[in-house]
Amino acid sequence: MPAMTRPLRLVAACVALATLSAPAFAQTRPGNAAAEWASSLETAGDASLGTAVTRGELEVVAAEIARLRAEVAALRGELAAVRSGVAPAPTTAPAPASAPIFASARSQTQPEQAAPGVEMLRTQVEELAQTKVESQSKMPVRLFGAIVSNTVSNSGVANWLENPNLVDAEVPGVAPGSFTSTLKQSQIGLNIGPIPVGSLTASGTVVADFLGGTPSFVTGTVMGLPRMVYAFMRLEGERTALQVGQDHNLLAPRDPTSLAAQTFPLLFRAGNLYLRSPQVRVEQRLGGVTLKGGIAAPLAADPAAFFVFAPVAGAGERSRRPALESRVDYTAGSPDGPGEFTLGVSGRYGWRKPGDELNSAGSYAVDFNVRAGRVGAAGEFFHTDDAAEFGAAVAQARSARGGWVEGRVALTSKLSANAGVGLDRVRGDVPAAARQENKSVFGNVIFDLTPEVAVSMEYRWLETQLGNALAKRENHHVNAAFVVRF
Repeated sequence: MPAMTRPLRLVAACVALATLSAPAFAQTRPGNAAAEWASSLETAGDASLGTAVTRGELEVVAAEIARLRAEVAALRGELAAVRSGVAPAPTTAPAPASAPIFASARSQTQPEQAAPGVEMLRTQVEELAQTKVESQSKMPVRLFGAIVSNTVSNSGVANWLENPNLVDAEVPGVAPGSFTSTLKQSQIGLNIGPIPVGSLTASGTVVADFLGGTPSFVTGTVMGLPRMVYAFMRLEGERTALQVGQDHNLLAPRDPTSLAAQTFPLLFRAGNLYLRSPQVRVEQRLGGVTLKGGIAAPLAADPAAFFVFAPVAGAGERSRRPALESRVDYTAGSPDGPGEFTLGVSGRYGWRKPGDELNSAGSYAVDFNVRAGRVGAAGEFFHTDDAAEFGAAVAQARSARGGWVEGRVALTSKLSANAGVGLDRVRGDVPAAARQENKSVFGNVIFDLTPEVAVSMEYRWLETQLGNALAKRENHHVNAAFVVRF
């Protein structure tokens, strides 16, 4: 019978304790309630079973009932919050056995303790509502981009008003020069991933801007059409990566520093090679050395004077073979460290078939970037048999050499100044009306108000020289840029 009477004594103690622990009584008990209730429970146990319940057993039962009362109070609070339309506060863990049990239970349900938790939850919900982008696949998606405003002035006839790279001929009877403001360099993009694929990670990026032309309308100049800039997927491990899609080509990927030039990089067609095209490439990192190689779409800068829905095969596509590209670079240091250094060598070999004959062309480039503290420099030098699709030979299908170099100074943590020069020159003689040389000098000041908001003032001088050395076209370009990144 002793084995049977102990559970009965505990049950009786619970009944007695439940009777004594009514809400009204709990509100009037003093701070040493646990000790007094234990004494009362001993008396209740004697009256019920004739045998005393130990103090340890009573304290265990009291602690358990206190925990249950705290949970019931918390549930009542959550129910009231739901009815009032306010997110419930998170419940806290019960007090340890050595703490004043019932005082802890009461403190867990006090309004002044719950209010900060409710406010915190409301803030977190608002933040998630602002940043969450959903996809049908339920994979992570991040929206990013930039609103780019350019207010510009040109003294000459600029081929592109907001971001010129050539100086066109003057039109008889029309005075040269222009002034305008545009937001066509604004960009919007999506990042997808990371997506686990076994031991690898998959991701994707797509970016568009609004430099795809303008509609035939009286105010069409402010209705920039979307243009695909980047769209690629990556599958990468710790040291190896596979990329498929449209990205900056491996040949001469470095660009000068500019906030005003977003759609095409600064010094394009004046020493800076630049092209985006569909490609498949593999990357391998070996310490500070990175090896890249792949195949790219065989673009050949075929001229087009109008929009077409289904373009015909150009000279590159008619070659029926992809272009080959490769790059190797060595990097020491990092952008966040006291210094950094990168030296890269890249090449491209492609084929063209403008008629019945198959032609080939090779291009090679060397680029560098160096920084020590607040001072840095970068540059690129190239030689090509024919890289008109990269803007070489002043955007003509000819052999050329050129390059660019810039210097950078970080005046403060938010203010920087940059200046440089670029030159692209056709090798050999060209007809008198063809472009022989294109050169440019630039300088800009960039101020980052915040990591997301920046302003810039940039000046460019451009000169396009024709085969007749006396025929030179000049343009002074001033660009005030205001950028908000998101």
